[in-house]
Amino acid sequence: MITDDQRKAFADLVKDAERRFESGFNDYFEELKRDLTPKLEARSRAKVMMESVRSLKGKLAESLNGLRRLGYHVDDGMIAIDYDTREDTRRELEEVKRSALEERAKSIAKFRKAIFDVWSAQDVEHAKRIVSEVL
Repeated sequence: MITDDQRKAFADLVKDAERRFESGFNDYFEELKRDLTPKLEARSRAKVMMESVRSLKGKLAESLNGLRRLGYHVDDGMIAIDYDTREDTRRELEEVKRSALEERAKSIAKFRKAIFDVWSAQDVEHAKRIVSEVL
């Protein structure tokens, strides 16, 4: 037979495991944000550069037309730069964050169920098995 004191001890073990998980998850989540933030900032800088290229492209076209009017032969071999993946990166960040939060919710539910199961356990061995599954 399992006593209430034993149940409490097992439940405390599960709670400690949950706290360790939360601490580790918080560190992981902060690292995730630190890793992905530079990507978003780089995309933002890339957008500014693309706008600059587009602006310069217009100025180049004006200059080429001016040279043509002066009688010079000018080749139009220009490279089009229209590439913007900023939204892809933002979606990727949101998907990674959503996935991490879903995994967190699953783990928290597992800890909470273990606490309930420990309090419902009929003997010490059963409570030990419950706790060992979440540690």
